[in-house]
Amino acid sequence: MKRLLLIFLLLAVAAPAFAQTGTIAGTVRDSDGEPLPGVNVVVAGTVIGSATDTGGAYVIHSVPMGEQEVVATAVGYRTASQTVFVPEGGTVTADFVLEETTIEQAEVIVTASRRAESSIRAPASFSILTPREIETRNLQTLDAALRYVPGVQMADNQVNVRGSSGFSYNVGSRVLLLVDGVPMLGPETGGIPFEALPMSQVERIEVLKGPGSALYGGGALGGVIHLITKDYPQAPETTIRAFGGFYEPVRYAEWRRTWSDADSPRPVGGGTITHARRWSDEGGTWVNLAYRHDAGYLQNGGVSAFLGHLKISQQLGRGTRLDILGGATIREADNFYYWNGLDDPLTPGRIDLFGSGITGTNDLHTRQISFLPTLRGIIGDNLVYTVRGRVFRAVFHPLDDEGKLREKSERTAGYRYGGEVQADWTPVLGRVVVAGLTADDNAVESKFLTGIDGRVVRGQPEGAAYLQWEEALSARWTAIAGLRFDAYAIDTTEVASKFSPKLSLSFTPSDRTSFRLAFGQGFRVPSLAERFTNNQDFLPILPNLRLRPEESTGFEVGARSLLSLPNGGSLRLDGALFWNEYERLVEPKFVVGQGGASSSGAGFQFVNLTRARIRGLETSADVAGLDGRITGRLAYTLLDARDLTEDRPLVFRSTHLFKAAVDVGLPYDLFAGADYQFSSKPERVDTDFARFVPDADLLVPIHVLDLRAGLRTSRFELVLLLNNALEYYYVERPAILAPPRHLIAHAVVRL
Repeated sequence: MKRLLLIFLLLAVAAPAFAQTGTIAGTVRDSDGEPLPGVNVVVAGTVIGSATDTGGAYVIHSVPMGEQEVVATAVGYRTASQTVFVPEGGTVTADFVLEETTIEQAEVIVTASRRAESSIRAPASFSILTPREIETRNLQTLDAALRYVPGVQMADNQVNVRGSSGFSYNVGSRVLLLVDGVPMLGPETGGIPFEALPMSQVERIEVLKGPGSALYGGGALGGVIHLITKDYPQAPETTIRAFGGFYEPVRYAEWRRTWSDADSPRPVGGGTITHARRWSDEGGTWVNLAYRHDAGYLQNGGVSAFLGHLKISQQLGRGTRLDILGGATIREADNFYYWNGLDDPLTPGRIDLFGSGITGTNDLHTRQISFLPTLRGIIGDNLVYTVRGRVFRAVFHPLDDEGKLREKSERTAGYRYGGEVQADWTPVLGRVVVAGLTADDNAVESKFLTGIDGRVVRGQPEGAAYLQWEEALSARWTAIAGLRFDAYAIDTTEVASKFSPKLSLSFTPSDRTSFRLAFGQGFRVPSLAERFTNNQDFLPILPNLRLRPEESTGFEVGARSLLSLPNGGSLRLDGALFWNEYERLVEPKFVVGQGGASSSGAGFQFVNLTRARIRGLETSADVAGLDGRITGRLAYTLLDARDLTEDRPLVFRSTHLFKAAVDVGLPYDLFAGADYQFSSKPERVDTDFARFVPDADLLVPIHVLDLRAGLRTSRFELVLLLNNALEYYYVERPAILAPPRHLIAHAVVRL
């Protein structure tokens, strides 16, 4: 597989010699002549495009020579297009003037089919989170951002898309994370690195709901999260962001009695500086530095993190572009795992098990480094190729009571690395073929990943090939068929393989309404941590060498529509019915007599526990431009999550999930907004955990109201946020109190 991948890499580098391309450049302005930033400008029928900078300028490189149609779209403006002739090696100008309209334009989404397409026609359910939503809410980490996505429920650091996941401390995520199209999961746990991402440089976050393994492989059992970063601007930009605030002390004196700092507000703050610029007609860059300190609202629950990210983009001759995204994160945290009971929820718990004291906290120093290069080019006028690489390094090093690193033997260190070659071929109008090969491996060093026989476990290579065929059956009907083959060598001794098919049919009676019918399968091989962990530092965890891969099969029927409202706004409606079947779901279970870490051979173990069925419905309504100043969203998800093995509800799944948001523009550049989230109490919780941790089976309905107000101009923004404004005390996952009410001030200055 690696030799084959190398051949594809060499072919991809050599291919630009055959491409005959040019450049399209221009500006986009409104009817008053003012520049319009953030306008999408694309070459029709291709994945090639760009977005305008703050001066309304754009440049599209690597455009096939000849006659091309250029399309400019923006929310609140009529779509405009023009036809130009692109000379070989030259530049043609295409300027646009967009007229305001009450009709909202459809977004472009890339995750549903691994290529850019209109969101109206996308053959799957999805949600999009925009930069404005991220910045206005001061969302510093990905897990914080996902709390506002319809159909997504967070259990502390565990992502649950339509009930696909319960809770396992972010071990073995059933949702795949992509960063600019590159898979990025932890090498040892298979979890999502929420705090290793440049949130202030996010162009958008796309969340694909339902099994996605036919396109993305083993991690996409329940869905895909795709974080797409910004491109460099046409004019230099420097942005400074700063925030600060505090958690209020909890109001119950009984909770504060065992922690001396519980009576004081706990500070939180940080800042980000970003500089972006074009250094020539062929390339540009941005660099982003961020620092965050959170004293925490729990004893031994604080965190400090420093992040640095750099993106470099460069044209490498005609038809070829290289993008390199690199990042580094240094994080020190007092991790709070479980409380000392409901009477003492601010203090870490302590368990006397098998004669040794186990505490629910750990001081940890974390270093993460990522290197994600992407090479994209054109062959002829109908074939686009993409070559992606990835290297992700994570080191977790415990700290002693003085804050110093413990011995090297105590740390866990891992690499995940690999590459991918993809081709997008459009042989005729209405037919798109996407094909690719991918290979990945990981290497982990940890004294805790040893298996029962004491071997040091490292490595889990995998490879895959995928093909998707999209055919326009008529002007209104489109069919898609896809198939992916994955093969995993589990600890280099055993091979697991899986064919994952997908089928979808969409009917688009107009460019503003569509109906879809979809079928797909998912697949996930357990992570090294799930199979081989042998540890009793926080809870006794035993290895399970017999752990088998999980599988899912999903069906969906849905519809979406974009409507104009008579009072000057637009309404986007989306609804879906879904039915997902799961085989061999991996869940932690307390077992006895298995050997391993504890002297009695008893402890928690990841096992193939469940055959499950999750069915339900999801609806959402998004309003934009109502009365020229109001935007909002209502979203509701209904779940029937059933453990078919034991004929009872699945653990940690809420039947009802409701989310609402509203933003109102006020005079003098002022605005106000609110978010409300509700999830019903899960019908069933994991009682094994409650054997050792007091009140660990206590979960309640969740009602969270966030309020915000601020001032926004083109160069400056100030937002005041009051999160959990109702001071509602709840838990998202067992044995830890969720954040109490806290006040944050967030300022943005664009130089």
